[in-house]
Amino acid sequence: MLNGELLVMWFLASLRASGLMLIAPVFSAKTVPAPMRVMIALFAAFLAASAQRAPKTLPVSLGDLVVAAVVEIMIGLFMGWAIRLVLHGVEIASQVISSELGFSMGQQIDPMSDTSESAVGQLLMSFGSLLFLISGAHQAVLGAFLRSYEIAPMGVIRGNESAAVLLVGATGKIFQAGIQMAAPLIAVNFIISLTFSILGKAAPGTHVFGESFAVRIVVGLTLLGMTLTLASQLLLTALHQAPELMLRVIP
Repeated sequence: MLNGELLVMWFLASLRASGLMLIAPVFSAKTVPAPMRVMIALFAAFLAASAQRAPKTLPVSLGDLVVAAVVEIMIGLFMGWAIRLVLHGVEIASQVISSELGFSMGQQIDPMSDTSESAVGQLLMSFGSLLFLISGAHQAVLGAFLRSYEIAPMGVIRGNESAAVLLVGATGKIFQAGIQMAAPLIAVNFIISLTFSILGKAAPGTHVFGESFAVRIVVGLTLLGMTLTLASQLLLTALHQAPELMLRVIP
């Protein structure tokens, strides 16, 4: 039966869950209806509120409630950003690969993020979202959300000074992950450019610049298909580490 304390706990937990859903991959996608996201956040918040006792620091005044609400939203946003970093690495890889294959100019609206993406970018983002689901990362995210109350009770600021440092360090690693995914295509594109440059010197009358585009596309797409296994391994490793990072960056 609902009582006053449970309602306050449910409200605060729903704010933390809402902050998480606003940024977390797949949950924050435009293709997921807003009512569904609200229901998932409320349900997860109800489980979190029901599974624990009322904390001693439960706010009793309006001012305390506002402060606790801001803290809960901040915690949810930090956790959501920690798991979102994984797909940011995919976005960087897609931009580099699109540039190497010459697909940067042909961009379309991506329904998942409501942004302009190339065909390769949409393919890789869909691939990353698919891995997020089939690897069970969405369940790990909800599990980390429930475990977060063992680390940071409702409305409590831990004063974790290392949270910002960890988040900055994790943000820097997304560039490394993106370059690692795109490294085979960068290397092959360099070899193709070098080869056609030599051909251009050997046969000055040949329009090697225009002819190299077809070779880059064919070889690049073939290599992209062959290296998806490597990209999936990098993504799965990052997805397995992300729930722990979500808990470590709680402020």
